[in-house]
Amino acid sequence: MKITDVETFIFSAAHHNANRNWVIVKINTDDGQYGLGDASGLGNDQQVISLINEMAETFLIGQDPMDSEAIWTQIYYNNQSRGGRIDTTALSGIDIALWDLKGKALGLPVYKLLGGAQREKVRVYANGWYTNPGSPELNAEEAKKVVAMGYTAMKFDPFAQNNYYNISLEEAQISEDRVAAVREAVGPNVDILVEVHAKFSTGTAISLGQRLEKYRPLWFEEPTSQENVAEMKFVRDRVNIPIATGERLYTKFPFYELVAADAVDVLQPDIANAGGITELKKIAAIAEARHVNMAPHNTCSPVGTMAECHLDLTMTNFLIQEYHAEFYTPHYFDAFDGFPRQVDGYLTVPDTPGLGLTINEEVLAQHGYDPTATARAGTSRRI
Repeated sequence: MKITDVETFIFSAAHHNANRNWVIVKINTDDGQYGLGDASGLGNDQQVISLINEMAETFLIGQDPMDSEAIWTQIYYNNQSRGGRIDTTALSGIDIALWDLKGKALGLPVYKLLGGAQREKVRVYANGWYTNPGSPELNAEEAKKVVAMGYTAMKFDPFAQNNYYNISLEEAQISEDRVAAVREAVGPNVDILVEVHAKFSTGTAISLGQRLEKYRPLWFEEPTSQENVAEMKFVRDRVNIPIATGERLYTKFPFYELVAADAVDVLQPDIANAGGITELKKIAAIAEARHVNMAPHNTCSPVGTMAECHLDLTMTNFLIQEYHAEFYTPHYFDAFDGFPRQVDGYLTVPDTPGLGLTINEEVLAQHGYDPTATARAGTSRRI
């Protein structure tokens, strides 16, 4: 079996906080099989596609897709700009597609290739469900609907949009009021995850985190920006909520720095940006060595979501998986046959070969590039 060519598609959908474009990778072989990958950076799509085509011509055509890690290594280390978001996103999409191909060729689901399932199903948390900015009362009513859908965990950004580095006393109070209202609405046994979108200085993050401790969030996500490990540790040492971060970090190396510094409780690499299945498995091993949890970030297409869920089944230190799917426009579920819905807050991963998905190119063509798509999603920074 040899790789003959690589195709890319742009697929779009929306929820009420964001419109998304996703780059889908399809690697074809000379025996008629194909593997699907997700190379979605939520921006810079044409640059990513150009890099995929370049990588395919240089490193993929004529190669055996079973050699996925050897191919990963060749692409990564023979690249002067290695490690940045755009390059690593292109590499991620290729890697995921190679794992899908391997599973199909061997007649096994990807989780079997990764060592086998350590759990029967994957716990997921809802995102994309809330209005931002919304009143505390509105967010509380929206949260009740999420619980009625079966979810036992949900994430939201209560800090709205008119702040960066610092926050006014008025906005800080309404942010706390939103969290308080959602906690009251869902009761004591539903997990609330607080998103910060890497906006605040250490002093502001600590002040806000301490205000929210009494509502028992599962975590406090990206309280400061990802560039400075010492800042993340400074916040972690002063806030009695687990700290999560990682969606803006790529490859194993910065995750090692966070773990080695005891700066984080939960790592959130995105499989479509951080290096694909090959690299996330290594990040999980680094985290496991210091008893740090894994909760992959996910604003992916169904392909990236399924790749993460296969990996989730196999990780000793898996905590919970982000899941937007049911809040996107309905065609999200039509683009790939085999993509499951959550039931009672869990996903059951199919045991069909590869990722378990079949592409519907007609639906992708009907919902192609959306020029209004934005990665902001409630993270507007007024500087």
